Amino acid sequence: MDFVDLQTFRAVVDHGGVTAAARHLHRVQSSVSARLAALEQRLGSALFERTGKHLRLTPEGRHLYERSAALVRDMDRLRAELAPGAGAGLLRLGAMESTAAARLPLPLVQLRQSCPRLQLVLRTGTSAALLDGLARGDFDAVLVAGPQHPPSTLHWQAVFEEELVQVAPLHAGGQHALVTFSAGCAYRAVAQAWGAAQAQRWGAVVEIGSYHALLASVAAGMGVGLLPRSVLALCDTSAVVVHDLPPVYARQTTWLVSHSDGCSPALAALRACLGLIPPEGVAEKL
Repeated sequence: MDFVDLQTFRAVVDHGGVTAAARHLHRVQSSVSARLAALEQRLGSALFERTGKHLRLTPEGRHLYERSAALVRDMDRLRAELAPGAGAGLLRLGAMESTAAARLPLPLVQLRQSCPRLQLVLRTGTSAALLDGLARGDFDAVLVAGPQHPPSTLHWQAVFEEELVQVAPLHAGGQHALVTFSAGCAYRAVAQAWGAAQAQRWGAVVEIGSYHALLASVAAGMGVGLLPRSVLALCDTSAVVVHDLPPVYARQTTWLVSHSDGCSPALAALRACLGLIPPEGVAEKL
């Protein structure tokens, strides 16, 4: 199986069609179509059902997409290890915005000091989006809020304990909206569960893309929101009221999640800076 054909196939699925995949891969559409046809011919199976310009995965295509995620991830890692300057290592890390802002700066500075040649890529997103990206091979590890009993198919390590608090306008009145991140945000689910337990009906759900915007919206009287107390130290809270939550909702664990099929030197270095493993000997491998 040609690996480029497989990457092309996954790009078509990830980006929703040949046109978008070609744009992402910087290729012409005819080249992408030709590689799909070649892959289907080699496998002897149709990977897509074609209805006009629309593509939908066949059962065989779905099976190939799901099983190939680990292969693509491992090949990307191998390519990075064999590239010029590979001794520097590569770490693709995903994190919730609150974690990236309030928890990661110091550990990442320590990581850079202990492994100055390490190439670090950090992207933020909701817990659900980050876990999806990990499954696709976009990340080597992600920091997310997770369940009390995480699934065993991935490697979960508890890293931080957060305390969620409610922020509300100084002058309450009327029915407030819930100001929160998009669907897939673990703290949004906590806010909705807490609201349901209090028989609180939100006037609406307003999706916001950052904690600074969330606080500004709450201060302006748009609604109420939930966020980690650690984030408050980074923001101006003079225009909001901070309320404690019951422990069952307030206490939230942040997990470092990775695939359970090995640990690269770069990921080991991160774990050492997070205090999860002893740091001795880690930097020498990078």
